Amino acid sequence: MLKKAFTLMVSAAMFAALSGLALAGGKMKTTTVSGTLVDLKCYAATGVMTNDHGDMKECGSMCAEGGLPLGLVDEKGNVVFLGVPSPAYSKLVGKELRLTGSYGKHSKVFIPKAMEMKVDGKWQKAKLPKTMM
Repeated sequence: MLKKAFTLMVSAAMFAALSGLALAGGKMKTTTVSGTLVDLKCYAATGVMTNDHGDMKECGSMCAEGGLPLGLVDEKGNVVFLGVPSPAYSKLVGKELRLTGSYGKHSKVFIPKAMEMKVDGKWQKAKLPKTMM
Protein backbone atom coordinates (compact mmCIF):
# COMPACT_ATOMS: atom_id res chain seq x y z
CA MET A 1 0.00 0.00 0.00
CA LEU A 2 2.79 2.40 0.95
CA LYS A 3 4.68 1.49 -2.21
CA LYS A 4 1.61 2.29 -4.36
CA ALA A 5 1.11 5.63 -2.62
CA PHE A 6 4.77 6.51 -3.11
CA THR A 7 4.64 5.51 -6.79
CA LEU A 8 1.56 7.69 -7.22
CA MET A 9 3.35 10.63 -5.56
CA VAL A 10 6.40 10.29 -7.83
CA SER A 11 4.15 9.98 -10.90
CA ALA A 12 2.25 13.11 -9.88
CA ALA A 13 5.51 15.04 -9.43
CA MET A 14 6.69 13.96 -12.87
CA PHE A 15 3.34 14.96 -14.40
CA ALA A 16 3.52 18.35 -12.68
CA ALA A 17 7.06 18.90 -13.97
CA LEU A 18 6.13 18.00 -17.52
CA SER A 19 2.94 20.06 -17.36
CA GLY A 20 4.94 23.05 -16.18
CA LEU A 21 7.29 22.74 -19.13
CA ALA A 22 4.54 22.18 -21.67
CA LEU A 23 2.32 24.98 -20.43
CA ALA A 24 4.96 27.54 -19.49
CA GLY A 25 4.32 30.48 -21.73
CA GLY A 26 4.17 34.22 -21.46
CA LYS A 27 6.25 36.41 -19.19
CA MET A 28 7.44 34.72 -15.99
CA LYS A 29 9.24 36.43 -13.12
CA THR A 30 12.93 35.53 -12.83
CA THR A 31 14.05 34.38 -9.39
CA THR A 32 16.90 32.44 -7.76
CA VAL A 33 16.60 29.31 -5.64
CA SER A 34 19.36 27.39 -3.91
CA GLY A 35 19.78 24.12 -2.09
CA THR A 36 21.00 20.55 -2.40
CA LEU A 37 19.98 18.67 -5.54
CA VAL A 38 18.18 15.43 -4.64
CA ASP A 39 16.35 12.67 -6.42
CA LEU A 40 12.84 13.01 -5.06
CA LYS A 41 12.15 9.28 -4.70
CA CYS A 42 14.96 8.60 -2.24
CA TYR A 43 14.57 11.97 -0.53
CA ALA A 44 10.85 11.40 0.05
CA ALA A 45 11.45 7.89 1.37
CA THR A 46 14.54 8.46 3.52
CA GLY A 47 15.38 12.17 3.71
CA VAL A 48 18.89 11.52 2.40
CA MET A 49 20.44 14.50 0.59
CA THR A 50 23.66 12.96 -0.70
CA ASN A 51 24.34 10.98 -3.87
CA ASP A 52 25.38 7.87 -1.92
CA HIS A 53 22.47 6.33 -0.01
CA GLY A 54 23.87 4.05 2.67
CA ASP A 55 25.76 1.22 1.00
CA MET A 56 24.33 2.18 -2.41
CA LYS A 57 26.99 4.29 -4.13
CA GLU A 58 25.68 6.96 -6.56
CA CYS A 59 22.09 5.89 -5.92
CA GLY A 60 20.84 9.44 -6.53
CA SER A 61 22.54 9.60 -9.92
CA MET A 62 21.12 6.20 -10.90
CA CYS A 63 17.59 7.29 -9.95
CA ALA A 64 18.00 10.50 -11.97
CA GLU A 65 19.40 8.60 -14.96
CA GLY A 66 16.29 6.43 -14.79
CA GLY A 67 14.14 9.55 -15.15
CA LEU A 68 12.90 10.02 -11.59
CA PRO A 69 12.18 13.70 -10.79
CA LEU A 70 14.69 15.99 -9.11
CA GLY A 71 14.34 18.82 -6.64
CA LEU A 72 16.33 21.26 -4.56
CA VAL A 73 16.07 21.07 -0.77
CA ASP A 74 16.83 24.45 0.78
CA GLU A 75 18.32 25.11 4.22
CA LYS A 76 14.84 25.16 5.79
CA GLY A 77 13.90 21.80 4.28
CA ASN A 78 11.59 23.23 1.62
CA VAL A 79 11.55 21.29 -1.64
CA VAL A 80 11.62 23.03 -5.02
CA PHE A 81 10.42 20.72 -7.80
CA LEU A 82 12.54 21.10 -10.94
CA GLY A 83 11.20 20.96 -14.48
CA VAL A 84 14.38 19.47 -15.96
CA PRO A 85 15.30 16.25 -17.74
CA SER A 86 16.68 14.29 -14.79
CA PRO A 87 19.30 12.29 -16.73
CA ALA A 88 21.04 15.54 -17.78
CA TYR A 89 21.41 16.54 -14.11
CA SER A 90 22.26 13.07 -12.74
CA LYS A 91 25.94 13.79 -11.98
CA LEU A 92 24.93 16.81 -9.87
CA VAL A 93 22.83 14.92 -7.29
CA GLY A 94 24.05 15.79 -3.79
CA LYS A 95 25.68 19.07 -4.91
CA GLU A 96 24.74 22.51 -3.63
CA LEU A 97 23.30 24.52 -6.51
CA ARG A 98 21.98 28.02 -7.01
CA LEU A 99 19.59 28.18 -9.96
CA THR A 100 18.21 31.28 -11.63
CA GLY A 101 15.04 30.92 -13.66
CA SER A 102 11.31 31.03 -13.11
CA TYR A 103 8.38 29.02 -11.84
CA GLY A 104 5.98 27.68 -14.44
CA LYS A 105 2.98 29.80 -15.27
CA HIS A 106 0.56 26.95 -14.55
CA SER A 107 2.39 24.98 -11.87
CA LYS A 108 4.84 25.44 -9.00
CA VAL A 109 7.69 23.79 -10.93
CA PHE A 110 10.98 25.68 -11.27
CA ILE A 111 12.54 25.99 -14.72
CA PRO A 112 16.24 26.98 -14.48
CA LYS A 113 17.99 29.22 -17.01
CA ALA A 114 21.38 29.63 -15.26
CA MET A 115 23.31 27.72 -12.63
CA GLU A 116 26.01 28.20 -10.01
CA MET A 117 27.58 25.43 -7.96
CA LYS A 118 29.20 25.69 -4.53
CA VAL A 119 32.83 24.56 -4.77
CA ASP A 120 35.07 24.76 -1.69
CA GLY A 121 32.53 27.02 0.01
CA LYS A 122 32.31 29.53 -2.87
CA TRP A 123 29.69 29.93 -5.58
CA GLN A 124 31.03 29.44 -9.09
CA LYS A 125 29.22 29.80 -12.40
CA ALA A 126 28.54 26.41 -13.97
CA LYS A 127 27.22 25.38 -17.31
CA LEU A 128 23.56 24.41 -17.22
CA PRO A 129 23.09 20.83 -18.43
CA LYS A 130 21.65 20.55 -21.92
CA THR A 131 17.87 20.46 -21.99
CA MET A 132 15.18 20.42 -24.65
CA MET A 133 14.26 24.09 -24.10
